[in-house]
Amino acid sequence: MTGESGDADGRGAALGVDEAFVCAACGRRWYYTRERCPDCGGAEASTYALGEGELLAVTVTHVTPPDVRSPNALGLARFGDVRLIAQLTDADAAPGDRVTFGGAHRLRDGDARRRPRLVAVESP
Repeated sequence: MTGESGDADGRGAALGVDEAFVCAACGRRWYYTRERCPDCGGAEASTYALGEGELLAVTVTHVTPPDVRSPNALGLARFGDVRLIAQLTDADAAPGDRVTFGGAHRLRDGDARRRPRLVAVESP
């Protein structure tokens, strides 16, 4: 798997938080890193920026694991053919709002992995 963003192994090591994958064989698009296309099993994919998406649903959890913020607002967003769930920076965001990724952050203290957050797009 190779990426347009210069990632060495194509599996997200150097990808931007707003980059998704598209299969070279069948055109399937997905967000989370995987070895092969979930539809055709192809191993070749390139990356592209997701841009703006639409918030489809919002939920807030009040009971969270240790070191995870509470309340924790989560949103389901659609970026074209790609749908994903991520934390929201604004608990007042509502379905239908336009969103982008607000950059990666650590979900828990001591966890080196970084996760994206959805940020509502300001209306002009």
